[in-house]
Amino acid sequence: MKAVIVRDHGEPSGLSYETMDDPVPTGRHVLVKVHACGVCRRDLLVRRAPPTRELHSPLVLGHEISGEVVGLGPRARGFQIGDRVVSTQREYVCGHCSKCRTDRETLCADLRFLGNQAMGGYAELVLVNDDNLCQLPEGVDYVTASIVGCPVGTAYNAVCDTGLVRIGERVLVTGMGGVGTHAVQIAKAVGAFVIATTRDGRKAPMLKELGADAVVVAPDGQFAKAVREASGAGGVDVVIDTVGGPAFQQALRAVVLGGRIVLVGDVTGKPVEVKMTSIYRRGLEIRSAVSTSRRQLQMALRMVAAGQIRPLVAKTLPLSEAAEAHRLSESDELLGRVVLIP
Repeated sequence: MKAVIVRDHGEPSGLSYETMDDPVPTGRHVLVKVHACGVCRRDLLVRRAPPTRELHSPLVLGHEISGEVVGLGPRARGFQIGDRVVSTQREYVCGHCSKCRTDRETLCADLRFLGNQAMGGYAELVLVNDDNLCQLPEGVDYVTASIVGCPVGTAYNAVCDTGLVRIGERVLVTGMGGVGTHAVQIAKAVGAFVIATTRDGRKAPMLKELGADAVVVAPDGQFAKAVREASGAGGVDVVIDTVGGPAFQQALRAVVLGGRIVLVGDVTGKPVEVKMTSIYRRGLEIRSAVSTSRRQLQMALRMVAAGQIRPLVAKTLPLSEAAEAHRLSESDELLGRVVLIP
């Protein structure tokens, strides 16, 4: 099969389009013919960073996978040849720990992440354990479906399961990347008043189209005052923070007493100093949403199939142009995912 292998960590030029042996399904593996694989920010970070022992060798990136079942291991369950499927971000979870048994398999200590500890979807074929796949609903195409397991499902987790957003609440979403743009749509779908923040004013019209009731453009990242004004209530009930770092400080200033802040990402990696009194004296709840469980993926797929969410795909490229896909994704010029087609 053809695959893109990380031969040199650092620049996109280190991605090499090569021929390698076809994987063979064993145990509970499902062999998937990849029809589409999204390019996530995590892919960029893994490629840029020095290699570590935990990374699969050879390293094939990609965890946003949709495709067709073409092979089954002897103990695989729930799927047949020809089924259309989409992956969670994982190749394996143990299935029996306390996290796996309570819809929190994203925290399984033994999980293997696709495109990290396991071979990923920048390939024509990929192996995924049966409990890390979902059936693809009728009417949802492969390209659209490929990104549901990561940015859409994680946004669903943040808004619905972790943020517990209710009808009529005011919700702020920071950062208009993959998770943020879908969080705007999901918060609107569940009946919230949605405020989106961005540094780039060119994104404002699209964010309105996606469902934002108000868009705060803050090139300097100082959005708290404008958000309080836009809320009409002195602040928001819930913050979905996909940026982290300095944005968290602004989120604290934008949320009302008893509000909830859901941390979903940390773009800068910079430490944040916080006075604990600014949290506990105001009755704030700080939560975190980690990835997408299989159930959350199923729920997100239902919303996509019902037309409540539009997965944002900016561009498709052939698998052989993975390096260009990374360059485009790093440019931050696109509103939506780049998706590779084997």
